[in-house]
Amino acid sequence: MSHDARAWVWDHSRSKGTARMILVLIADRCVDGRCIAYASVSALMKRANASRSAVRDALDKLIASGELAWIEDRKGPRGERYYHLPDAARFLAEQATARDRDPAPTGPESSPSKPLAEGPESGPGDRNPTPGGDRIPARLGAGIRPPEQ
Repeated sequence: MSHDARAWVWDHSRSKGTARMILVLIADRCVDGRCIAYASVSALMKRANASRSAVRDALDKLIASGELAWIEDRKGPRGERYYHLPDAARFLAEQATARDRDPAPTGPESSPSKPLAEGPESGPGDRNPTPGGDRIPARLGAGIRPPEQ
C-alpha cells in the first residue's frame, strides 16, 4: 500500500522541496489504505539527508497545509510520532469505491497475452547480448581504437 500512498504524493500533493520529500518518506511507511505511519525526526533526517530544523519546518508546513496530521494519542515502538495523510487516504478510498462500482472488464480484452508461436521464450537466466557484439576492450589506451561498427 505504500506504493499507492507514495504515488498520491508524487501525483497530487501540493507540497514542495523538503516538505515533499518528508511526505514521500512518511507515505513510504504506510501499510494500508488508511495512510497512517510512524516516523521519528531522526529517521526522517537520515533518509532525507536534511537537518533537524529542515525536517521540523517541513513537518510544520505539511501539518499547516492539511496534507499531514499528527496522531497525538499513539506512539511507535520507540516512541515515534504517528502521522496520517488524510488527503491520500480519501483519494485511495475513492479509488477503491470506483473499482468496486466498475469492476475490471472480462473477456478477450482482459485476458493475458499469449506466448509467441515462434521459437522458445527467453527466461530470466538468458544472457542479454552486448550491443555491437560481445567483445568489449578492457582498456582503451594510446593508439588503441574501439572496434569499427
